[in-house]
Amino acid sequence: MAEPMEDEFGTMARWTGEAIAALGPDHAVPAACRGSGTPAVLDWLLGRLDPTPATRVLDLGAGLGGPAAYAQERLGVRAVCFDPMRAASGIASSVFRLPAVVGDAARLPFADASFDAAWSLGTLCTTEQKAQWLAELRRVLRDDALLGLLVVVGTPDGFTTPWGNAFPSDDELAELLAGAGFAITEREWSAQLPDADERWQALERGVDDAIAKEHGVDPRYSGVKEQESRMGELLEAGRIRGELLVARVCR
Repeated sequence: MAEPMEDEFGTMARWTGEAIAALGPDHAVPAACRGSGTPAVLDWLLGRLDPTPATRVLDLGAGLGGPAAYAQERLGVRAVCFDPMRAASGIASSVFRLPAVVGDAARLPFADASFDAAWSLGTLCTTEQKAQWLAELRRVLRDDALLGLLVVVGTPDGFTTPWGNAFPSDDELAELLAGAGFAITEREWSAQLPDADERWQALERGVDDAIAKEHGVDPRYSGVKEQESRMGELLEAGRIRGELLVARVCR
């Protein structure tokens, strides 16, 4: 994996875990959801996937496990977390006690029709292997299962793509889903949903501040923050947009 990606998803994951341990468990879910969705985004998806404690859910690209932990707290759902980064999966396992598997999303180590539902938040837009990822998701989902996605899509306007990203267009995303055997049932722009409340944001800031205090002079920290700033500029300029989709497996 390229060094910048290791810094953002490996080193930063370890630092986040250290900050959570120092600050306390209240900070865990907000910090581990950073970059993967606000409560409103997660609630939008959960309301449409409608999982129960008996639902077998796969979280593809689960990161630190924050969204899966949120689903567990809200609905009793115990998702299987899958991520390529060992450090991130370690947080999902050690902090949230979630089952976490490390591997390649283009070759999922699960049997056909293993899951009743799946979601992937902010990860499909980071890979050039979108078709392979979606084909694997189709394989491990049962017929009529639902898939929830948060994908950053790009506009036709030209811009320099920050490293580690491969933004599809809205039309390309729809074509990829149809080609993999999914039918879109609902979609929404994430910007249309409310921001996190002040308590959630304060807990996020607490972890951010703790990491900055401990590691702010580290060049790896500066690199990650530059990446976040670039993504924020593109979002504010409307060059990229977060899109929420729910799609059903076609028989």
